[in-house]
Amino acid sequence: MADAGRKDFSDKIAEGITPDSQKSYAQQAKEGVTDGLDKAARTLQPDNTKSTSQQLGDSVSSGAEKGASAAEGSGKSLEQTASEYLDSAKKAVNDAVEYVSASVSGASEGAKDGAAATKK
Repeated sequence: MADAGRKDFSDKIAEGITPDSQKSYAQQAKEGVTDGLDKAARTLQPDNTKSTSQQLGDSVSSGAEKGASAAEGSGKSLEQTASEYLDSAKKAVNDAVEYVSASVSGASEGAKDGAAATKK
């Protein structure tokens, strides 16, 4: 729950989930104004006067804005940046799977060689 005079978290989530294409111009304008006012309140209100939940909400909002502006500053869309991170994660997982597979295969072959040597 947001502090008094601040935009409620559930409203922010609902607005973020609904695509702009499904909103009227009046709804979009209202969201723009209330987002601007909430952002101003986030910046102007000292943290020591905010509730813990409001501090957390403001921190999340601030981090999301910084992430979006960093993606914009790189000339890439947020979608492209996220896709690159996903591709990097997939590669890391694939490399780990190959390493484990090679280790298990190497251990199996080593055991076979050792067993064959003891038979001789």
